[in-house]
Amino acid sequence: MSTSYRATFTSDPRNASLARRSIASFASVCGFSEDEVADIRLAAGEALGNAVEHGKSARSSGFSVRCTFDGEQLIVEVRDNGAGFSPFEDAVVPPFDRERGLGIYLMRHLMDDVSYSHNGTLVRLARKRQAADLEQNVRAIFD
Repeated sequence: MSTSYRATFTSDPRNASLARRSIASFASVCGFSEDEVADIRLAAGEALGNAVEHGKSARSSGFSVRCTFDGEQLIVEVRDNGAGFSPFEDAVVPPFDRERGLGIYLMRHLMDDVSYSHNGTLVRLARKRQAADLEQNVRAIFD
């Protein structure tokens, strides 16, 4: 059984904070630990900040959030209406020599997977629940 959350927001910067709290609450309800929720909140905050800052177009502004949890993995999708961008694929080390891109670095290091589609206007963050991994490891030891 899959659990989900979906919402659409205007591009008001205060809505990024509201969306970040909503995503963190969803992750908490899904059984993620406080530390995991803090990581998810920070990574989502970076994606949301980018959506608010860059997600405006002549036809519309705003962003949407979709979260799903399948009992093992949380998927957070943030979509905006901007022109998009070309993400730094080489964000292995902090990009301190660039003015931009630290958010992408943080997202990639806090989440299990980060991907982009629609020219960067859709960011997908994925995180497996550590407790599920721990439970599987314990079962493997005793089975």
